[in-house]
Amino acid sequence: MSQVPCLTVDVEDFYEGMHTLGHDVTPPAEQQPGVAWLLRLLEGRSALITLFVVGRHAAAAGETLRALAAGDHEIASHGPDHGRLPSGGVALADWLRSGREMLEDVIGVPVRGFRSPRFDVPTELTVPAFRDALADAGFLYVSDRSTTDGPCPLEEIPVATRWHVPFGGGSYQRLMPHRAVTTLVRHAPAPCVLYYHSYDFGHELPALRSARSAAVVSQLLGRRRIAPIFERLIDEVGSRTCTEALRAVR
Repeated sequence: MSQVPCLTVDVEDFYEGMHTLGHDVTPPAEQQPGVAWLLRLLEGRSALITLFVVGRHAAAAGETLRALAAGDHEIASHGPDHGRLPSGGVALADWLRSGREMLEDVIGVPVRGFRSPRFDVPTELTVPAFRDALADAGFLYVSDRSTTDGPCPLEEIPVATRWHVPFGGGSYQRLMPHRAVTTLVRHAPAPCVLYYHSYDFGHELPALRSARSAAVVSQLLGRRRIAPIFERLIDEVGSRTCTEALRAVR
């Protein structure tokens, strides 16, 4: 059955993420923030999205984030940084709370959703234990690739998967025919969550010719297709926030 998906965007720095994975990449001399481009794209459209924002970048993008929040788009947490998650205990609790509070200080409204960098789970915790930590940190839902089998203290809204492939990710959609993407979205069970990255919009990425490793090439190849795919999906199937989708299925 056709349904309105949740288009979500992880607002993060490409270079910070690549450094965490062991690949240092030099940014171009001139960059245009993707999140500002997103604001312009969404103006005049009724579709609403959820943005999972890395806390350390929130202040610099504060004006844009406040404008998005004022337009009823949802701001959620992507952690205070895009590094590795603390393994647990007080360090993890402080890390989770600081990411949420950084955003709340900038946008002035409560932040209730969370997505971890790379969908990571702390190395020393099970998924249920991680869910307990998220609830203790003040979150009401989590959107990643994992789900718990038993009782969970918060809502889980995983990204869309078919045949064990997370087709909900823009990095996968760039390799797929657009018609196949829209068909999968229209017939996915609700709520259907798709995710993209802020650096796929605007001008933040280096040129493909500057890549010095196969890993970096694989990250950059075909990425220019992602923003047009996102825009076509917005117009063809619409979008609602994660919170809206959870309310609809309760």
